[in-house]
Amino acid sequence: MKKNKKTTTDLRGFLSQWWGNIQRSLFPNLQEELGPLTSPLQKVIMTLEMLRVEEFVREQWYSRGRPSSSRKAIARAFVAKAVLNLATTRTLLDRLYIDVRLRRICGFLT
Repeated sequence: MKKNKKTTTDLRGFLSQWWGNIQRSLFPNLQEELGPLTSPLQKVIMTLEMLRVEEFVREQWYSRGRPSSSRKAIARAFVAKAVLNLATTRTLLDRLYIDVRLRRICGFLT
């Protein structure tokens, strides 16, 4: 199967522009608010920005269970688990407990 050279070039240009925008606007703002960001945290941010997983989480209120806003943070945390290559959910929870930056990136406010 032959790839279309123009499509590949267009995609590379789009991704390059997208990455440049993240580096110029998103990372500096986050670093100002959270402090220095490690390379793995930058990878998490970039992945979350690309996937926008929170848009796929239903916002429906039930009388029981977690509030909808927490469900979005949980979804983002599981993406971070995969990006950071954390073996277990317990490891993810421990990391969220000690790492304020990761907690904020995932959307947990406290």
